[in-house]
Amino acid sequence: MPLWPMWCSALRGRTGTSLSRDLCGGRCFQMVPPMTRSLRSCGLGVLVGVLLSGSLPGEEKQILRYLNEVLLEKEFGGGDGRILRWIESPEVALVEGSGEHRKVLNRVVGQLNEALEGTSIRLRPVEKSRRARRIEVFMVPQSRFVAIGRERAFEPPRHQDGYVWVIWNTEKKFIQRAIVLVAVDRIEGDLVQHVLLEEMTQALGPLGDTAVTPESVMYAKGQDHGKALKLSDWDRRMLGLLYGHLKPGDGGIEVGVAYARFWGK
Repeated sequence: MPLWPMWCSALRGRTGTSLSRDLCGGRCFQMVPPMTRSLRSCGLGVLVGVLLSGSLPGEEKQILRYLNEVLLEKEFGGGDGRILRWIESPEVALVEGSGEHRKVLNRVVGQLNEALEGTSIRLRPVEKSRRARRIEVFMVPQSRFVAIGRERAFEPPRHQDGYVWVIWNTEKKFIQRAIVLVAVDRIEGDLVQHVLLEEMTQALGPLGDTAVTPESVMYAKGQDHGKALKLSDWDRRMLGLLYGHLKPGDGGIEVGVAYARFWGK
């Protein structure tokens, strides 16, 4: 079964389609046919085209740009403008870390599960996971990254505060496994929670950063990678949209329709 790995990282300054009711007259949602393969493949282009058209209200355009950046783009390339997400609830295991780190992880998992309320997916913290569908978390000195990657067949970049490695089925676009690394010797205090929350959020499928809203835990603009300790309102709504109204493999058209139908509910 084909697999595709993807990584995203937190590199901080210290180190180096009818997308709106206005556009479709409020009638498109009863008329959207099943998406063909060719139409799906151009979904990202449709979304980007509408964003650039200038015909959307300001806030709506910003929200759609945010959704495009976090859901359909990938921080370091390797994606194809399709939705990635879990289809089974993954277990979450702290493989290496202290008791204090476990407390931080529990707070992060609690936030994410609140955002996933009402969907079929929940993160399930366990002491040790043997399931194939799992998120492994390492809160370790950065010098451990290389060895952990070698043991799990990937090569993490150096000089990172945080890093997530995601493996998904390339045909059906569902996530099968994720590994989260946090360099606890490079950061301290609240920044540990921020980095862990960012990487755990991206382990759920939103693998892109966004420059749209500084309140987002996935905010990145130049050397500014934000310091959010909580999911923003948009982050929570995005996860609800992803796991309540989108499927693996969906593209820009489906994202736009889901936004117009469900974002404000």
